[in-house]
Amino acid sequence: MECKNCDRPLRTDYSFCSNCGAKVIRNRITIKNLWYDFTERFFNLDSTFLKTFKHLFSRPDDVIVGYINGVRKKYLNPISYFMIAITLGGLFVYIHTEFFPDALDFKFLYPDPNSLSEADKLGHDLQKKINTYLFKYQSLFYIAMLPFLAVISRLIFFNKKQFNLSEHFVINIYAYSQMSIVINTVYIFLLWNSKLLYYASMGNLVFQIGFFTWVFYKIFNLSAKQTLIKLLFFLVMLALVFVLIMVAVVVYMAFFTDTFQNVTPK
Repeated sequence: MECKNCDRPLRTDYSFCSNCGAKVIRNRITIKNLWYDFTERFFNLDSTFLKTFKHLFSRPDDVIVGYINGVRKKYLNPISYFMIAITLGGLFVYIHTEFFPDALDFKFLYPDPNSLSEADKLGHDLQKKINTYLFKYQSLFYIAMLPFLAVISRLIFFNKKQFNLSEHFVINIYAYSQMSIVINTVYIFLLWNSKLLYYASMGNLVFQIGFFTWVFYKIFNLSAKQTLIKLLFFLVMLALVFVLIMVAVVVYMAFFTDTFQNVTPK
């Protein structure tokens, strides 16, 4: 008997090739083993996912620092975990687009659009566009933000030398993925109710700040005072990045679109 992957001889009682580590396949393809192979190869979703999800809440230092230090089998690796988060984000966008296209309009905020001034209508339309883009492209937004988050956390913890920039990137991937999995799951279940979805989106920011604070508190073994100081620094730096992004968006809209041309000055 030979390994079908590397052609090395195998004993008939082997389950894995001693040379390349490939699993020995003896059965014909069925739906069951196709699904098992898919989840094992791309997500490893047996118990590892549930353990990773649970422990990122209860002891994120074990998951993240363990991976950085070489523990690679106990928990799901950050890239696979990140792909699950991205997949859930895509599922949210699909369900929203196909079944609940008006869920992000938040019409209850403006029950009588005719009573609004031209400037207020512009603000309403602009807010609607921003909400739609933030929801629909949240995965792309966070992918773009990950390098900034890694740099910010590295600068904030400049006096903590145990992690380099790449390792801070791993920390932020795990934290973002956990946050995204929870938020997108909540969003998917609330798509039928625009008002609940709106309130959940408002609570999203609090959840993000709280969870990231908890992760860094556990990883760096901070005191309450240190946690508060680091959190303030983090929020200030994140606010600066956000302001720069918003300024860039406004400049783009002012000079390259007709968004502001319908404003009637009073």
